[in-house]
Amino acid sequence: MAQSLVYTTSATPGTTTPPSLLVSHAIPSVSSVSASTAADPSSSSSGSEEGAGQVLVRFLAAPVNRVDLMVLAGRYPIQPKHTAPLPDGTSHPIPGFDGCGVITTSTTPLFTPGDLVIPRDLGLGTWRTHAVLAASALVKLPGGVDPIDAALIRSGALIARLLLENVTPLREGDCVIASAGTSGVSQFLVQLARKRGVRVVLVVRDRDEAVLAGVKAELLALGADAVLSESELEAELEVRASKTPNGTAVTGLLPKEPIVLALDSVFGHVGQLLASALAPGGKFVLVGLLAGPSASVTVTTEHLFTRQLSFLPFRGSEHLKRMGSVRAEQFIYETARMFIDGTLKRPTVKVVDWGKAGEGEVEEALKTAVQMAGGKEVGHVKTVWKLN
Repeated sequence: MAQSLVYTTSATPGTTTPPSLLVSHAIPSVSSVSASTAADPSSSSSGSEEGAGQVLVRFLAAPVNRVDLMVLAGRYPIQPKHTAPLPDGTSHPIPGFDGCGVITTSTTPLFTPGDLVIPRDLGLGTWRTHAVLAASALVKLPGGVDPIDAALIRSGALIARLLLENVTPLREGDCVIASAGTSGVSQFLVQLARKRGVRVVLVVRDRDEAVLAGVKAELLALGADAVLSESELEAELEVRASKTPNGTAVTGLLPKEPIVLALDSVFGHVGQLLASALAPGGKFVLVGLLAGPSASVTVTTEHLFTRQLSFLPFRGSEHLKRMGSVRAEQFIYETARMFIDGTLKRPTVKVVDWGKAGEGEVEEALKTAVQMAGGKEVGHVKTVWKLN
């Protein structure tokens, strides 16, 4: 039997956690789906995949990303393309944008059984054990990649590499500052930057002093050049602003080298601080909105005219699209190889094994992930489904 984790589109009024249910159904087959899309109860879609050359994927791992939680809350423009049936006969969406699977059956020479793959397209519904998908919706990985590592490539390691290599030319010795310092993207960024000789300052949320010391030690050991809490950064910038003529802060938490690139995954007040930390001519890149969609950053004539700062949006999918499919596949393949050769190691994750979970445990784990992501607690650890 196959399993799919679905959510209903009608959340209970007054709650922030949409109801979810782990359902069992027959394992789909390529032949039945090719004959009739309706024959696969877990692969109902718009029909755009018919005739594209199909494969049966057995998913091995899939993360619960913040973008998935935005989908659950109805705040993301791209919605799941596939559904699975509930016991009452209704069908509901299967979330999951990222994951790693293995090909078990293929009708195309592009893939053979045993190939490791990750999604090329968004909305494939990776929170399930089996799926029939178009070959064109998948990207092949090198053999030997740990499935959990592979599941973190698309929205973690790949994003970090794009930010480091594609946003602006960076030279050895350049200094970058990034918010959400404990996030997977930031941790991958530090590892990649160290190999290039680029210095990275990480900004983390305020927390207990002893806990903060532990977080700093971990991130510095990973390769960060400096780690500051949000309050420490604010105090540092206040001291720097009060000094003339060079504005050197006496606390010394920030490096003396000019910060040429700010990567902000939070926005709001934290984004404002990162913009203030930039050297003249620097670039501010909006990577995410952890502070919420209503957060804002004030851009003044001092930013634009006096300091000549640039403010840019970032979407990883757009950067990959501009690369073209051949280069994008190569880029993903190279990134996967970095886990094999030891260049990258994944951050700490919470693994939930569907095969060992008791009744209701998977649904409860998702509920906890939603609550943690939406709360004010620090130290959020990403949940990853171990599917097979």
